[in-house]
Amino acid sequence: MSPPKYPDYLPTRPEGFTPTLDVPLFHSEEPGLRADPNYPELKKGGLVIQNITPRIGSEIHGIQISQLSKRGLDEVALLAAKRGVLVFRNQDFADIGPARQRDIVSHYGPLHKHPTMGYPKGTGPEFHVVYADEKVGTLRDLLGPRSSYDLWHIDQTFTQNVPSTTFFWILEGPANGGGDTAFTSLVHAYQALSPAFRKTLHNLSIFHTSASVGEVARVGQERALKEAVNAEHPLVIEHPVTKQPVLFVNPTIGRHIVGFNPTESDLLLKFLHDHIKSLDFSCRVRWEPGTVVVWDQRSAAHTAIPDFENGERRHMVRMIPYGNEPQPAFP
Repeated sequence: MSPPKYPDYLPTRPEGFTPTLDVPLFHSEEPGLRADPNYPELKKGGLVIQNITPRIGSEIHGIQISQLSKRGLDEVALLAAKRGVLVFRNQDFADIGPARQRDIVSHYGPLHKHPTMGYPKGTGPEFHVVYADEKVGTLRDLLGPRSSYDLWHIDQTFTQNVPSTTFFWILEGPANGGGDTAFTSLVHAYQALSPAFRKTLHNLSIFHTSASVGEVARVGQERALKEAVNAEHPLVIEHPVTKQPVLFVNPTIGRHIVGFNPTESDLLLKFLHDHIKSLDFSCRVRWEPGTVVVWDQRSAAHTAIPDFENGERRHMVRMIPYGNEPQPAFP
């Protein structure tokens, strides 16, 4: 195999796995609320929006994220809140360096520091390197034998503040294709339910824990449970920018319905977990060189698609800003 195209971004973890940070509750500004809904800063660059589907996802052309003003970055947050997922093509973001990348993404809030994922040498755990090759393996290796390797989730919802406008960019993709990411609209997942069923969900909360499927696989169940950070969030939240109700379901981290017996909780969550996978309100994003995906984790859930060939390299970086504590939506 040829050398990595971005060796400076290979994952390192010299300190080893660390306990998950329990971030104290804080108030965070919502950049999307500051934005002009006419998107004047984005239009200056010749904004072209092509929707992937009517309900979720838009490809964005004519914009360089690295050249946007703070007002332009605010407009990105608003557009991401409304569309769920933005796919920026032909970006220079991978080449502007870690300091500039950190500066841009931190515009949206304090950055989550991952306790186990590797980060580029000389940076820190706010950079989450997602890396696969012939030595490291893939999500399939992490999760073990399965019939299906979808892993629908929202990132890191086990603290009181939850992720907001998240950045994910490609450094190198599998030579023979694959390795896409799928997203689903939690706004339209809510809207697809009957009014009577929605009403029953508004009174419920979900227990979220850092002892997720992925962390248990990385550090073992005993350590994951011992160091777990936990929070409870409403099952239906109000999006802080759009004010729309959102079905805030997280299959890997939101583990049970508060106050329900285990069998009751499992029954409801199985239905909701299957429901959010619907092709009626999801999209698949194809990665190509120069792609940066920005999505609002209060609007959309996602899953990796580890369908690329064993031994091929897939090299990505993610950064997650915190937004506010989710607030319940009222029917």
